[in-house]
Amino acid sequence: MIELITDGACSGNPGPGGWAVLVIRNEIVEEYGGAEPHTTNNRMELQAAIEGLRRVPHDTPVRVTTDSQYLLNGITRWIRNWRLRGWKTSEGRPVENRDLWEELDQLAGSRTTWRAVRGHSGDPLNERADLIAHSYATGRIPPPATVSAALRVADAPATRYPSPIYLSLVDGRVMRHSSWEACRARVHGVSGARFKKCASAAEEQTVIASWGLDATALGSRDAHEAGA
Repeated sequence: MIELITDGACSGNPGPGGWAVLVIRNEIVEEYGGAEPHTTNNRMELQAAIEGLRRVPHDTPVRVTTDSQYLLNGITRWIRNWRLRGWKTSEGRPVENRDLWEELDQLAGSRTTWRAVRGHSGDPLNERADLIAHSYATGRIPPPATVSAALRVADAPATRYPSPIYLSLVDGRVMRHSSWEACRARVHGVSGARFKKCASAAEEQTVIASWGLDATALGSRDAHEAGA
């Protein structure tokens, strides 16, 4: 399944707008974004999803993650009744943004599932999409992605490790371990400790970023397991 992380932004609403989509496939993140000189926030949310779906094969399962209730409710609930009523709302008014809704409906089809995420909740992928969209809405070039700020999985090798590794987080310091036993020995009984099994460097970066840290927090596996 291909993952799409989408977001839209507008400066003024209506006003200059921007959209962003992260396309995640085979543990690689591709970033896309664009701007409109005069639009609305809702149109940019729709445009972001459309742009993402345009960039993936039509026969591939896709999951779209969005923090827009307008987009999520529209595509999963409201759109069926809109079609039945000839693109009219329950009050008999024309559906706003019909052009984008029809295109999105055609692109999404039955292959697409939808997932909600709360905006500005610390989700690194959502935060990255938000940053890109707002950059375009305000006429700026988005800053380069980093592991801590953007979870740019493309910066890491996509190949899988020969065998899984385990990450542990204790007192703000992340350590790698080649076995679950070594990882468990570090986190057992420690308040606030966290741990995760990882199969690739990309997954490892995802976990570290989800803990709100960057690569500088990662210590040496050998040092820890040697008792340093």
